[in-house]
Amino acid sequence: SHHLGQNFSKPFEIKYLGKDEKEHFAWTTSWGISWRLIGAMIMAHGDDKGLVLPPRVAPTQVVFVPIHYKESDKTVILQMAHHIAESLGKHSIRTNVDDREQYTPGWKYHEWEMKGVPLRVEIGPRDMQSEQITLVRRDTGKKTAVPQADSVTHIVSMLDEIQQSLLHKAKETQAKLTTTANNMKEFAHIIETTGGFVKAFLSEDNDCEERVKLETGATVRIVPFKESARGQCVYCGAPNSRQVVFARSY
Repeated sequence: SHHLGQNFSKPFEIKYLGKDEKEHFAWTTSWGISWRLIGAMIMAHGDDKGLVLPPRVAPTQVVFVPIHYKESDKTVILQMAHHIAESLGKHSIRTNVDDREQYTPGWKYHEWEMKGVPLRVEIGPRDMQSEQITLVRRDTGKKTAVPQADSVTHIVSMLDEIQQSLLHKAKETQAKLTTTANNMKEFAHIIETTGGFVKAFLSEDNDCEERVKLETGATVRIVPFKESARGQCVYCGAPNSRQVVFARSY
């Protein structure tokens, strides 16, 4: 029911350019990929403070929080914030200068942390005197002071660091939560205790998959494209079975 074939691509002329340099009608699916990926992203990266968004998908990648207590400081600080924001715009970086006066800087920090903005830029009177700005990473909370003159270079570089760091952390977490089972005894024990993902060989007999589900509540989550290894089925012991990834869904 999720495979739409070419039933919609042909009437609406949805095509792609193939390796043969010719146009082909797309094969389409409908299985809630958008909201599933959004949910996976939130659960993979979020923390107790709220969202943690990877820079490449964050609606706002950099938020500027001006800190001023005197009217004389306000003008120059806002000018600097807007100047850097405009320069970042030339690099296609999405920014927001939070110049709302009804909220304190601390309140703004908390709000933008909940929204998961990857990088916060703080600019106050001391920063102006030192000709620097303070960068605060959402993923680690680490603060870094950088020269105003080189701020754009540092910000672009740090966004890339955050992107790679989140990817690396997610892969590490996935690896820790993935276990291999060689038989049903191991499989059932892992599902009941450790949980997470379980790699196991499974014959192409649908009955084996159904029996694993009935006995453990785990179902096949994915059949890896790159897995070429073959082995004995975790349920029936049939040889030359393909490797799949099981997990319980909640």
